[in-house]
Amino acid sequence: MKLKHIFICLLLFSKYSANLFAQGKREYKERSVLSSGSWFQLAIGQPGIYKLDLSLLQRMGVGGTPIPINQIHLHGSGGAMMGEETSASYTDDLPEVALWAVDDGDGILNGNDYLLFYAPGPHRWKVDNTGNFYHEQHLYSDSSYYYLNIGGANGLRIRSQVSPGLPVITETSFDFHAWYERDSINFLSTGKQWWGQEFSNVVGLSRNYNFSLPGTPVEPVRLKMRVAGKSIGGCNFNAAVNQASAINNLYLLPVTDNVFEGVASASTGEGSAKVNSSQINVQVSLQPDNINDKGWLDYLEVQVRCPLTMPDGILDFRSRAVVNKTLVRFGLNKAPDQLQIWDVTNPMAPEEMLLSRKVDSVFFTSPGDTTREYLAFRISDVRQPAYNGIVPNQNLHGQHTVDMLIITYGLFKAQAERLAAFHREKDQLAVNVVTTQEVYNEFGSGTPDLVAIRNYVKMFADRGKAPKYLLLFGAASYDYKNRVKNNTNLVPSWQSFASLDGLRSYVSDDFFGILAPGGDINRTDKADTLETGIGRIPATNANEATIAVNKIIRYYEPAALGKWRNDVMIIADDEDNNLHFNDAERLAEVIAEAAPVFNLNKIYVDAYPQVIKSGISTAPEVNSAINKGINQGALILNYTGHGSSMRLAAESIIDANSLSSWQNKNKLPLFITATCDFAPFDDPGITSLGHKILFMPEGGSIALMTTTRAVVAASNRIINENYFKAALIREEQGMPTLGTAAMLAKNLTYRQSNDFINNRKFQLLGDPALRLGYPTFRIVTDSVNGLPGIDTIKGLGTYIIKGHLEKIDGSRYKDFNGKLYTTVYDQPSREQTRGNDAGSISVPWQQQKNILFQGTQTVANGDFSFTFVAPIDIRAGTGKGKFSYYATNEQIDGAGYTNNFTTGGVATNIPADITGPVINAWLDSRRFKNNDIVGRSPLLIIDLADSSGINISGNDPAHLVTALLDGTEYIVLNDYFEAYLDNFRKNSIYYPLSRLETGTHNITIQAWDNYNNKSTTTIAFTVSEEGILAVEQVRNYPNPVQGATRFTFIHNQQDEELDLTLQIFTIEGRLVKTMHDTIISTNGRYDGMPWDGRSDSGAKLSSGLYVYRLAIKTSKGTKVKGGKLVLL
Repeated sequence: MKLKHIFICLLLFSKYSANLFAQGKREYKERSVLSSGSWFQLAIGQPGIYKLDLSLLQRMGVGGTPIPINQIHLHGSGGAMMGEETSASYTDDLPEVALWAVDDGDGILNGNDYLLFYAPGPHRWKVDNTGNFYHEQHLYSDSSYYYLNIGGANGLRIRSQVSPGLPVITETSFDFHAWYERDSINFLSTGKQWWGQEFSNVVGLSRNYNFSLPGTPVEPVRLKMRVAGKSIGGCNFNAAVNQASAINNLYLLPVTDNVFEGVASASTGEGSAKVNSSQINVQVSLQPDNINDKGWLDYLEVQVRCPLTMPDGILDFRSRAVVNKTLVRFGLNKAPDQLQIWDVTNPMAPEEMLLSRKVDSVFFTSPGDTTREYLAFRISDVRQPAYNGIVPNQNLHGQHTVDMLIITYGLFKAQAERLAAFHREKDQLAVNVVTTQEVYNEFGSGTPDLVAIRNYVKMFADRGKAPKYLLLFGAASYDYKNRVKNNTNLVPSWQSFASLDGLRSYVSDDFFGILAPGGDINRTDKADTLETGIGRIPATNANEATIAVNKIIRYYEPAALGKWRNDVMIIADDEDNNLHFNDAERLAEVIAEAAPVFNLNKIYVDAYPQVIKSGISTAPEVNSAINKGINQGALILNYTGHGSSMRLAAESIIDANSLSSWQNKNKLPLFITATCDFAPFDDPGITSLGHKILFMPEGGSIALMTTTRAVVAASNRIINENYFKAALIREEQGMPTLGTAAMLAKNLTYRQSNDFINNRKFQLLGDPALRLGYPTFRIVTDSVNGLPGIDTIKGLGTYIIKGHLEKIDGSRYKDFNGKLYTTVYDQPSREQTRGNDAGSISVPWQQQKNILFQGTQTVANGDFSFTFVAPIDIRAGTGKGKFSYYATNEQIDGAGYTNNFTTGGVATNIPADITGPVINAWLDSRRFKNNDIVGRSPLLIIDLADSSGINISGNDPAHLVTALLDGTEYIVLNDYFEAYLDNFRKNSIYYPLSRLETGTHNITIQAWDNYNNKSTTTIAFTVSEEGILAVEQVRNYPNPVQGATRFTFIHNQQDEELDLTLQIFTIEGRLVKTMHDTIISTNGRYDGMPWDGRSDSGAKLSSGLYVYRLAIKTSKGTKVKGGKLVLL
């Protein structure tokens, strides 16, 4: 079998990945330094020297007892952005930072004692492979974090330089560098790139940026800038330094509204200019092509050689000119007294330079082996870090084998723990729940860098086994720094670098599952596969977190069992030369091959009429079909076609208005939507339709396998098919979980398609450890009319079917007792799309939807038997029919099918039947009586009985089971049948009417038996406004009263608490009896208050005429009615 071969390939690849880990794994500490002791977090914003003194410790609540200065420890990795590649250099846990201690000699931190440390800050200047400098603005944080601990062994201290030897060269200048970057605009709410000030005719075409140098440059100023522009004809940027031209005509390509071009074009330019001043003014200007052109600045970099002169404040300096020199003598002019210079090339362990002085200059000698970095400062230049609070002990490094990781925002931890407890008990999974902050502490030095999360997950893989499942419990945001309103950066996700192009920019949680050495999500020449099944519950608040966990737990409860688990809904958009229709038909073939047990409900937009409303195409019959399918239940709903975060299809076949019609609390489907940005979980500015569906408290979906950005249909088809191929392959433990299926589908797609970006835009929003409600055991047909099989089911033939239940291993399930739900399908019907639009072509397709029999049978000791009569309306042809089975004992369930027979023709030697079915109808309750009062949305209840059974095939439109409301509204009821247990001759229908107008109505029911004998019945009723209490027909029965009587009335309240007070008076007005009752109304008739003819004292009242008064009180008002009775 093809799918089994694919599955074997995936397993072999997993073993190959394990070998890669063995070759390139990282080593990790067994215990984090945070696992014991008292810890305090400090924060810094700017690079420089920071001071720890007694006043700071006292503000932290430390210092009640003497503090040995040698026992003060500082830990942290400095806070630079971490490399996204899995093989990037990595600092494990929290390394100790060397401190410079100033002590008065008593060894205790007191008086004017202090300690200094160097903090490079979150933003850095780095050196590339060619030796050139470039700046790196931290994407995730504008602060770096350190951890203070007191006690134990002596702390790490900064060493002073020993005599370095004789220099070979003297250096008196350095490479000055500065940059300007203000991230304030993200055009498409996606990607890592942000932009700064706007240039336009509205706000101004030029801006000035000022930089101060420590001295007059000794070489021309080198300028680099990156800009973006939006212009139909293209535009240019120019830059000048102190009015000297540096960058001329930096051209930006034209941009139109074509989605493939992006929202703006970007370019980087470099140039230089001579200046003779230590004050630099950079003027950036836009040269527009037309009046509507706009431009934006990303950043400016200024680099220049300057004399080594001490400015006010600190001086950070490096010199590329002396690299590869053995020893270099640096000379710094205008050096004040008490100046210190540290070599901070290794920011964790700076070294104090040995200085010599000559007049106002200081000199030191240092190796020229690399581009070393130095910091000159006075004690007056030092800053004090901010105190962020106590850090509780933790030890994520002590974790080893785990089945599931749940990484959650702190506010959601209680719900995450609740879900973890559920999986531990239900699935025997080892589950760890950690907060993002805990991960940042140990794997990111406190910085909210998403690489810390990946490195935490990678630790398990490097130790031998990646988690099976990773659940990210919380919403994400494209804004990592809380610049946008109501931001939701709770559990971050990875963003692509591209931000201007809606097709190339995307968000992806795949980043956290790429764990093998050499993995890099940024590469487009090859794709790294996933090592763990990843899902996200994008809750934005505690209520949504609770709703999500409630739904997951409820999904496994007995109330969620039902034959809906045998159904899959496939929805296809129209137009595009039938592209989506063809993709859906191909998908149906994949499902039919892999899992023929499923019944496919195909809803193709072009198969239904369009209705133009206010100039917009709609398809109300498609809306109705989808809503009906969701309410009846489907294990999976798959959509292929156009869509957005607000709707599916141009006809809005699903939108926010649809959700009010969904009542599928215990029939939650997995939504698979191969469409554009259905659920961008990282945009705080919108609440997407996918998000609304996922977090519906009483319905919607159990999870979404969906898209977060614009996608391409051709690539969608590949992953859509691959998901089903992966999801329908049984594992040793059962059918794959959502996370495993998503991982296998993505990995298979990575190897089949070069469109890696499209694949990464698909995201599982839901619990990756959840298994869909696939029925677990098999149901097998043993015989038809005593024979092992049958060639043809014929109209009016009587068929006795026998079968049994099997466990997965093929053994009989003899100890099963429960109910079997059977549906016998006619051969597929031939349908035709309509060609409603120019881009839609009318083509034939098939749907197996017509039902010959639907019944409920008893399963005893794993065996079952049932009888049915096939309707005379049976389709002619050679197509295959199908027995579809579902069985449950309210604890477990199973499914099966048989499709080795045809249908057609009429049986011979059949008994005569000219009598139509018996029909009884009510509203809300079988106690309903003609002309009763009901609310605006009553439940229509119908009982049908006939010796041959009811014709529900739908093969002849003239023989449908229907309800005709007020002679105008036609309702087909075939799909709402509920069979009597072990009785094919009796059925019931429950159909919810809705939004009826107030006033009198009638409804006529028509049904046909399998011989096509017809019967009808009609009931009348009155609808009153539900917001206003209506009470009618207050009476007592019997009347006259001899012994006892019962007071009854009808009303229009549903699921409402009614407080009843009944008072009985003599004809003279004397109160003799008061009775009270409180009920919850479940239908519109009350007949439950009895009276035995006695007074409040218990004495039997004398014969005669009495008056009664009944008060009915609800939250919507009070009604008082009365009457008379005769007591005999």
